[in-house]
Amino acid sequence: MRVVELRDLSRRESPVHYIKELTAVAVVEWNERQSESDIAIILEHKPLGPPEVRVHILDAVEGPTLPLIHAIKDMVVDLERSGRLP
Repeated sequence: MRVVELRDLSRRESPVHYIKELTAVAVVEWNERQSESDIAIILEHKPLGPPEVRVHILDAVEGPTLPLIHAIKDMVVDLERSGRLP
């Protein structure tokens, strides 16, 4: 399972300034087929250490979800480090 890209990243307003709430469409490749799934991401910056990332898959996906969640979390952390998150 591989996450090809996160499309249509948009930020929802959050009342707490250290929490980013995002929605996106994850393009996933599984068994040489691509599928799309809506996801919700919560990125919470802690006082110490790396940010905590929570991923909620809103649509049904083919294949195992745990590796998909880990791959999305890694991609979100990389996007945050490079400053490409909205």
